[in-house]
Amino acid sequence: MPKRSDFEWLEDRPDWIKNAYKLKLEVEYRRTHGTSFQLLFDRIMRSIHGDDYSATAAYGNEGDLGCDGFLKSRSVLFAVYSPSPYFKLTEARNKMRSDFARFEECWEIPKQAKQWTFVVNYPGVHPSLLAIAQEFEERHSGLRVAVWSRYDLTQQFLIFARIDLMLPEFGAVERRAQELAPVNFVPEDTALPSEEATLTYRRLSARITCQKEEYEQLTNEWIDQLCEDPLPWMLVHCQFLVGAMAAVGMVGSFAIEDPPLQRLKFETAVADFAWRKYFKTAWGVPASLIFHEDYKKEFPPIGDDVDMLFGVCLVQDALTMATIRLHSRLTGLWENEILEEVWSHVTDIKIHPE
Repeated sequence: MPKRSDFEWLEDRPDWIKNAYKLKLEVEYRRTHGTSFQLLFDRIMRSIHGDDYSATAAYGNEGDLGCDGFLKSRSVLFAVYSPSPYFKLTEARNKMRSDFARFEECWEIPKQAKQWTFVVNYPGVHPSLLAIAQEFEERHSGLRVAVWSRYDLTQQFLIFARIDLMLPEFGAVERRAQELAPVNFVPEDTALPSEEATLTYRRLSARITCQKEEYEQLTNEWIDQLCEDPLPWMLVHCQFLVGAMAAVGMVGSFAIEDPPLQRLKFETAVADFAWRKYFKTAWGVPASLIFHEDYKKEFPPIGDDVDMLFGVCLVQDALTMATIRLHSRLTGLWENEILEEVWSHVTDIKIHPE
């Protein structure tokens, strides 16, 4: 019988390696939904359990028998919920009940199944889902019902992933990732104004692809709307800069918490007075959202200062483009490819109105 000491484990690796894998998972969570998230879940489980975990597939009229994955040694069945384009609590509750009903219909409890786990592609577990799990347990003696969020998946991965099982699924970490600080992404409670976000993406794309007339037209629209109400633009520009920082952080082309200021300033083409007055806040707000307490630099708050809000918006817009360009120069990646990665981060951070 193999012992734990016979294998290498992610838990025993340096913190910078674990941090890099945590970042990889966070980006994957935000990019996947539906079947693609289920495939990501399968990769995580194989990294932890190897052949003991079996992915399942729907077949004909029988479907998947209420089982999206099966852990053989412990008789644990999994049901996965990851909707597009955003998580809906009401639908999650309905899906949990319908999946469990199918599970009850197709499996002998507790002989064939000792645990049923509902997995959601969301940062945490809502108490109402835990209440439903308790309700299900009370109906079946000998059955445990659990609800897992992204947080639960990541924690299990960081503690229980086995190196030889994990590398084929997620690859090795480059040594330059050692420079990254511990990463926590901005919480997903940001509902970005879609019209402003789309216009910003189109402006950046037109600039990158040298579509001068379109860029000038979109810039005029942007300035008009920004002057009318800068607040929604603050949300949008901040999130685009978060996305650009995330793209940089994935490969570590430069340190987010301590960027190359002269090169970054050169790429922005921002006037000296605006740089001195607004840069610390423009960069510090999104950086602090990513690093939380690990971002040690202080920056002036915006507060109720409309001029400050307006200035920070302008500088954050310039910084997003500058970050993409500097990242491109340092890595050789195409600017339009980096923009698509930034856009994927921006569009994946949504929440249902409820």
